[in-house]
Amino acid sequence: MDDGVYVLIKKGDPEQLQKRKFLHKDESTIGRRGNQLKPDIEFSSPYVSRKHAVIRKFGHQYTISDLASKHGTEVNGVAVHQTPHPLFHGDVISLAKGVVELIFFAEGSEMDVTREFSFPLPAAKADPKTAVSGLVINLERREIRLDGNRIYLTGKDMDLLMLLFQRANQAVSYEEIMVLIWPERLVGTDKNVPDVGRTEINALVYRLRKRLGRYGEKVTTIPRYGYMWEE
Repeated sequence: MDDGVYVLIKKGDPEQLQKRKFLHKDESTIGRRGNQLKPDIEFSSPYVSRKHAVIRKFGHQYTISDLASKHGTEVNGVAVHQTPHPLFHGDVISLAKGVVELIFFAEGSEMDVTREFSFPLPAAKADPKTAVSGLVINLERREIRLDGNRIYLTGKDMDLLMLLFQRANQAVSYEEIMVLIWPERLVGTDKNVPDVGRTEINALVYRLRKRLGRYGEKVTTIPRYGYMWEE
């Protein structure tokens, strides 16, 4: 069982905000609650379909599929259909055009050991964002190549790069970085934000920029807010 795998409710019913929903089952349904239907992860918004989406577990690998919902499902801004879409640590799941937002966490699970899927997935279309003039970032394999040479990052360095890169040209707040990069510091507390200071975040960013060499300047500072990966 992957006890560390869960979704954090970032946006939705007020009483559920910042709550974690652990994904212990092989199949966890997401939808609107009703008298006859009780999804595993339920919301009250009328824009969320009764059977909106489902997260499935294959060993230590997770996917999400839309269940022909009326207003759709997205992962990191990309539409998801009935074909299984792989989930990785830090992915943002959006239902009904952002009415509900969930963050997928796989911190500390065996899923973090390998990002390769053993079951067939549809071939992905080439994404020009994964190659930046000498800097190649493979999101699924968590692999970084700089001018043809593979570089190795620590866990936190890699997590931060993946977070910023997946949200390219979108500012990511200090608070969101704290929650996504240091989720283990929430365990056993009643806080909504980990006890992580700006100095620690800035040190992590400094280290990442240094490892990326001349491409480190793509990690830009948003004064009094956070950071952004700039294309």
